[in-house]
Amino acid sequence: MPGTLAAIIITILFFKSATDAGKNPVHMAFTGFLVFFIPALLWTFFITPSFKDTLAHDPSNTLVKLTANYAYVVIGTVCSTWTWFKIFKSNGED
Repeated sequence: MPGTLAAIIITILFFKSATDAGKNPVHMAFTGFLVFFIPALLWTFFITPSFKDTLAHDPSNTLVKLTANYAYVVIGTVCSTWTWFKIFKSNGED
């Protein structure tokens, strides 16, 4: 659920920013979604299983539990924020 909300917010942010910058908003919204989704998916498939394996041996570790459940949202958000700044802030400085 948090990942879905983050993806929707990021997609809307890219759409509105593209509209204000005079770029194709659908293309930029799709770019924002993919920049969030691909790192989140890669994190989920390659990193999260090791965290869940650790939790099987130590279920009381709250930090590992939070990392296993929600780190993909942070990773995707950081990647899309970086991309947003590269696309929309670099054009304003030219």
